[in-house]
Amino acid sequence: MRHVALVLVGCCVTLTAWPLHGAAPAGIAEKYPGDRGIGKDPRVLLHETFEAGTFDKQKWPSISNKAEALSFSDDVPPASAGKKSLLVTAKLGENTGGHLFRRFRPGVETMYARFYVKFAPDCDYIHHFVHIVAQNPPTPWPTGGAGLCPKGDKKFSTGLEPAGKWKKFPPPGAWNFYTYWHKMKRARDGKYWGNSFMPEPPVVPQRGRWYAMEMMVQANTVGKDDGRQAFWVDGKRIGDFSRIEWRTTADLKVNAFWLMSYVTDRWTKHKTNRVWFDDVVVATEYVGPIAPSR
Repeated sequence: MRHVALVLVGCCVTLTAWPLHGAAPAGIAEKYPGDRGIGKDPRVLLHETFEAGTFDKQKWPSISNKAEALSFSDDVPPASAGKKSLLVTAKLGENTGGHLFRRFRPGVETMYARFYVKFAPDCDYIHHFVHIVAQNPPTPWPTGGAGLCPKGDKKFSTGLEPAGKWKKFPPPGAWNFYTYWHKMKRARDGKYWGNSFMPEPPVVPQRGRWYAMEMMVQANTVGKDDGRQAFWVDGKRIGDFSRIEWRTTADLKVNAFWLMSYVTDRWTKHKTNRVWFDDVVVATEYVGPIAPSR
């Protein structure tokens, strides 16, 4: 059984689990060196390389691009077979960054999302980052809910985010899950802010280098607390959190992926904050980092 410590910090609840470090199982990517052809695998829901240099509205029906926060870059991960990536540039006073959002019908019980990411050497704290969402009924765009506890038959969501924890960790922050579900803990101000699931010891990404990140959410069996969420960094499992009762009805499926870099001036003081994304794969099984081309 995993040991979980519950710590109340300010106006959010931190659930810290001792991680199970170790190599990940064989993933879908191992069958597709360089990710070539991976989008045709029946387990893959979405494959995005940004090579087209434009946004495919079928892949991303909801796009936030205020003040041209989204652009394309020739900076790509060393393992990538492509030549372009997505660059999100958040500028305080002009925009809060940008996002790409995709829902999936009819939804799934378990969703994995692998993406490569790099923070600029001078990137400051990030307010919100990449999310997996379950919502009933689903919407073609992301919806709010900050400060509210969702109903067990309506919604749950979790974001793999770097968290500064009131500047305890250097920018962009330590990786954690920022999670909303019907059994979340209430904050000291009486509201429901996302509960934080952070591995111990914390892992802070180095700015200026690419990482292969992967997150997963497994819905629970109705009436049981057998739900789970986990994440991997460069193929190593870092955080693994179980015994979560995400939902109260099987009609609530995991059905959306939200690629986002969202910045506000609450924690962020640097004017311009750049984040790169590339080689996104959303699937129903573990994906793993890009396999070397043969």
